Amino acid sequence: MNYVNAVIEDKAAFERELDTAEPVFVVFISSSCPACTEAMPRFMRITEPYRDQIKLLILDCANTPRHPQVVRIPTLLIYRDRTLLESVPGLGEQALESAFEAHTRRPVTG
Repeated sequence: MNYVNAVIEDKAAFERELDTAEPVFVVFISSSCPACTEAMPRFMRITEPYRDQIKLLILDCANTPRHPQVVRIPTLLIYRDRTLLESVPGLGEQALESAFEAHTRRPVTG
C-alpha cells in the first residue's frame, strides 16, 4: 500500500500539522490491515474533488504515536483550528461523503 504520505514523530509534530486555516483530514491506517487496503481507494476517490480545500495526512499507525481517539483502523479524524470535529471509523462511503459535505464547501464541477 503506498498511500502513507506523512510521518509524525511526536505530539508536537502532530500539533504543528494542525496549524493551518484549512480543515485537516487525518487518516490512520496500517499497511498490514485488510480493511485499510479495501477502504483507501474509496477514500481517495471521495477526497479528490476536495483536495484544494483540505490538508490531508495519511498516517501509518506503525510509524505514528498512538492517538487516543483512534481505537480501530482505518479511522479518519477531522480537525479545524486544532479542534477535533469528527471521527469516522471504518471509512464507510456514506459516512465519508457526509463528513466531507459537513466540513468543506461543495466542490465546483465542470
